[in-house]
Amino acid sequence: MSEGIIPLRRRGQKQAALDRVDVAAVELLVSGQATSLQAARAEVILADLRAQRDQMTAVLADLRSREPSADPQFDAAHANLITAINDGIVQIDVFIARGRVFLSEAAQSGANQPEASERVPTNA
Repeated sequence: MSEGIIPLRRRGQKQAALDRVDVAAVELLVSGQATSLQAARAEVILADLRAQRDQMTAVLADLRSREPSADPQFDAAHANLITAINDGIVQIDVFIARGRVFLSEAAQSGANQPEASERVPTNA
């Protein structure tokens, strides 16, 4: 659990996205749902990406269900918006795939590491 220092924010500071990720990651780690802080952070980020993908998919479905208007400019903007949302969903899918690879590699390298109680201190 000593992979990194989790900075605490001062009173009155807005909670940054990274602070929120760290807090959620520590909760996963403490509850035993993650093997390391790094893996917990990745899980939190992946959950956020999946939620954003779901939101974009819902917006896309809504846009596709709408009838064309009588205004060609509006219809062109509508089509461009659908294309941009599709591109965004594809990009999120790429990030999710990379995150899964990262977690898989982290799990494999973690399996090759001895437990903390088995490690020999480097200054001994």
